[in-house]
Amino acid sequence: MQRITSLTACRELGGLAVLTPGVCAWKRGTTCSKQPAAHRRYAAVCVRPVTGVSGAGGRGVCRRRCVFVSQKHREFSSQPGADGPPGSSGGQPAVSVIGIPDPITWIRCKVVTYLINLYFELDLTSAEFERGVKQALVHISSMMSSGRYHTLVGIVSNEMIDYVKTRCKPLTDAQRQQLAVTLDDIIFMLPEDVSVVFDKHGRKFCFVVMRFWLLSTYEGPDDPEGTKIFKVASSEDGSPQKKIATAVYEFQRELTRGASPDWTVTTVWHWHWKLAE
Repeated sequence: MQRITSLTACRELGGLAVLTPGVCAWKRGTTCSKQPAAHRRYAAVCVRPVTGVSGAGGRGVCRRRCVFVSQKHREFSSQPGADGPPGSSGGQPAVSVIGIPDPITWIRCKVVTYLINLYFELDLTSAEFERGVKQALVHISSMMSSGRYHTLVGIVSNEMIDYVKTRCKPLTDAQRQQLAVTLDDIIFMLPEDVSVVFDKHGRKFCFVVMRFWLLSTYEGPDDPEGTKIFKVASSEDGSPQKKIATAVYEFQRELTRGASPDWTVTTVWHWHWKLAE
C-alpha cells in the first residue's frame, strides 16, 4: 500500500518539476517540520473549541467560491483568470525530484478532503482553490518583503500580522526582500493538515495547512524540508544559485450557513526567518 501511495504521490510531483531519470528514490520524507508548532494538528473531522472567530449561526452550507477576506476584486483572489501579478521571474533552473512527502500524511489529507467535499460541498482540490492559495502566498509575501504590513489587515488574522512583524524585524532589508515569492517560484504545494472543527455554539470551521516548496536566492542554511524532496541544478550562467525553501500557510473559512465565504490566513511561516535565528 505504501509503495502504491509513493508512486501516486511521485506522479503528482513529477508533473510540476523536471524529473531526472533514475533519481526518484521513492523514499519517505516528513512533511511536518518542527516549525511552526501550530501545524501539528492531525487531519481529521473533529470536535474542538474554537475561540476568537465570529460568524453567523445555523447549520449546513452551500458551495461557494474560494475567495479571501477583503480581496474579492484583487488579482490574488481566486477568481477565474486571475493568474497573479505581472513580472513573474523566468528562466528557472531545472529541478529534479529525489523523494516524496510523507505518504501517511498524504493519504490522511486525501481522505479528509474527500469527506469535506462530500459533506460540506467544499472542493479543496479544485483549480480555483489551488489558484487562490498560490496567489495568497504571492500577495502576502510581497507585502512582507516591502514592509507594508498594514495591507494584510482583513486578509491575515490580527494575531498573525503581529507575529509576522516580529519575525521580519530582525531581517536586513536584503533578507526581507527575499521573502517575496512569484508564481514561477512555486515548485509544488501539498496540504499538510486538513480539519473541520465545531465551536461551542455549533459553528463549523475548515482549516487547511498548506506547505509550499519554493525557489529562492536567499543566503543561509539549506531547508531540510526542501532538499530531501527536490534538487536544484547548479547555475551555469553566473546568476545567483537558487535553493529550495518552504513556506507554511494556514487558511481558515467558516462553513456555517450564512457565514462569509472568504478565507482568512491564520498562520504564516517562511524558512527565510531561520536567517535571523
